[in-house]
Amino acid sequence: MKIYNQYIVAVAIVLLLTTVLLVATGQTSLDTYYSFYFIEALIITELFVYFNKKSRRALIVVSTVLFSGFIIVLGFQVVKSLALF
Repeated sequence: MKIYNQYIVAVAIVLLLTTVLLVATGQTSLDTYYSFYFIEALIITELFVYFNKKSRRALIVVSTVLFSGFIIVLGFQVVKSLALF
């Protein structure tokens, strides 16, 4: 199995298990799901750093998009917290 396929399978399995665990615990907040997915995707990407340069560049783009989404979710949470005061 090529390294790319291993990466895709690893991400798919981890995200599936996370989804099952979050549903089992009764989580309904979309930002919780996104935060977990973001952290796990970055961890798995770091474990697979031995990709070639072209693949690493593509993964940096994906990580940047995920991080941007995480910052947006974090911003919404800050605004929601400040609105309570």
